[in-house]
Amino acid sequence: DRQISRLAKNTTQRDQDMKTETSITPEKVISRVHKAAELLKTRGQRGLSILRDPTSAFNEDDAYLFIIDVENSLVVSNPVFPERNGGNIREHPDWSGKRYGIELYDVAMKGGGWIEFVWPKPGTDKGVRKIAYIYPVPGLRYTVCSGIYNDTLSIDSLNSLSVTSR
Repeated sequence: DRQISRLAKNTTQRDQDMKTETSITPEKVISRVHKAAELLKTRGQRGLSILRDPTSAFNEDDAYLFIIDVENSLVVSNPVFPERNGGNIREHPDWSGKRYGIELYDVAMKGGGWIEFVWPKPGTDKGVRKIAYIYPVPGLRYTVCSGIYNDTLSIDSLNSLSVTSR
C-alpha cells in the first residue's frame, strides 16, 4: 500500500511538473499575438477567419486570441466566448464587474501593453486573475489580444518584458 501510495504521489507530482513545464509563458503570448497580427496584415479577412477558428493553433489552449476593432470598440473575434462577438468591448464587465474593455481600449491607443482583469478559465465559471497582452496591428483597425491566468506577475514587469520582445 505504501509503495502504491508513493507511486501515485510521484505520478501526481510528475503530472504537475509537466503542466508547469508546458504552460504558456508571457513571452509565448507576445510571440503568438505578433504572429497573429502579421497574419492579419498579410492575409486580411482570410487571416481573420483563421484566427476566429476555435480549432486553430492560435487558440489551442487557455491563451486563445481575441480581436478588437478599436475604431468601433467592437469584439471582432472571441472563439472561446463567441457570445462576446459583435459586442462593445467598452461595455463588457469582467467577473468582478470592472469594465476591463475601457482599459484595454486605452492601452491599445497608447501602442499596446498588458492589463489585468477577472475572467473564468475556459470550461469553468469561476473568475480568476487573467493578464492579457494587447497589441494594435500597425496600419489596421484591429487590436490582437491574448492572455494567461496568473496571480503573481506584475503588470509593470510584464510591460517591461513586452518592450524588450518587440
